[in-house]
Amino acid sequence: MPYLIDLRERKPGCTGHPVIRLNNELRKAKKHDLIRIIVREDDIPEKAITLTLKRFGYRAKEIKTKNGEIDIIAEKIP
Repeated sequence: MPYLIDLRERKPGCTGHPVIRLNNELRKAKKHDLIRIIVREDDIPEKAITLTLKRFGYRAKEIKTKNGEIDIIAEKIP
């Protein structure tokens, strides 16, 4: 079961921005081989998510876009 990072809900303040939260969650997730990220399309572009994943040693395995949301399954790069 993948580690879930759900960024659909916006939090107040600078640290509540989905990009900041994604970075913080990926730091916590480094011990997991498989992660799932759900985010609204208008909060973080797909390309930005894939680049951030790469920076943390992950790659997108599966990307689905539906109803304005991006759902990504990512795996650790060996």
